Amino acid sequence: MRIISALAIVLLAGLAGAQTLIPLPAYSNSFSISSATRGFYFQTPVDFIITGLRVPDEKNHGKQNVAVYRPAAKPPAYSGSASGGLLFFKAGEPSSTIIPCQIPFRTGDWVGILGACGDASIMHNSYGSPRFPSQVLGHSVTLLRFLTQTNIVVTRGNAPYSNEDNGSISRIEVYVRPAATLVGSGTGAPGTFIDFTLTARPDANLPFQMGSSFGKGPIHIDTRTIDLSADDLLVLSVTGLVPMIFNRYSGYLDTNGTATARLNIPNYPILKGVGIHTAFVTLLGTAPSGVSSISKSFHFIIL
Repeated sequence: MRIISALAIVLLAGLAGAQTLIPLPAYSNSFSISSATRGFYFQTPVDFIITGLRVPDEKNHGKQNVAVYRPAAKPPAYSGSASGGLLFFKAGEPSSTIIPCQIPFRTGDWVGILGACGDASIMHNSYGSPRFPSQVLGHSVTLLRFLTQTNIVVTRGNAPYSNEDNGSISRIEVYVRPAATLVGSGTGAPGTFIDFTLTARPDANLPFQMGSSFGKGPIHIDTRTIDLSADDLLVLSVTGLVPMIFNRYSGYLDTNGTATARLNIPNYPILKGVGIHTAFVTLLGTAPSGVSSISKSFHFIIL
């Protein structure tokens, strides 16, 4: 089983856009302090991927620092605090550049971002108006104040955090793109098929690899995960050895970032009640692990 698991991970991770800025309020003032970092948080109404981050540098310090979190719940009001969920951290990056990243979020996730220009001795937080009405890929959100009473350069982002919902947010440019989606249709009965529509619009013309498994894992791909299990079905589905069952499981997205595939369900009544999970990745050599986008898994039970 270890050999199968390793093979599945290699097959998925080794196979080898457009981004949009989340609107921010205008700059109001800088909060400069040695031991506190500010930002904003929200609960996302849509799947998306953070592809870039940059902290405005009104004080011309020259270095930016940023941390991205997925809190398990709404951050508690200060002076209460929570911790955990750190997904990404960078310190000492040139403030003139957008920091590249690939950080996926799913509908309902809490998103917390802290960032300031400075170093271990000072944090310059770029303040804007509180409770700012914004949007993520056309979906309305309200950006609320997210804070830690620590210098994130010193703590490397591993610090307790809180909310002050009525306080000024600290501005961090967050560049996002749509997440990949997979939709399936069909009866799910033995001897029939499930048709899939794959969509990853920013990945138009890129190659893709789809896979099916009995479980939803997940399998870790760098800091990201794909909701499939490294089992025998996954290995069989990604090898291309049985195209009569796993039809068009690899190929290229078209110019609109879409493709179709089909799972032909063998006509064996013994399969009734078996659950199948299916997902796909798009492949790009310059992306982390060679994987540009990862879809949610589509689950159905053979009836």
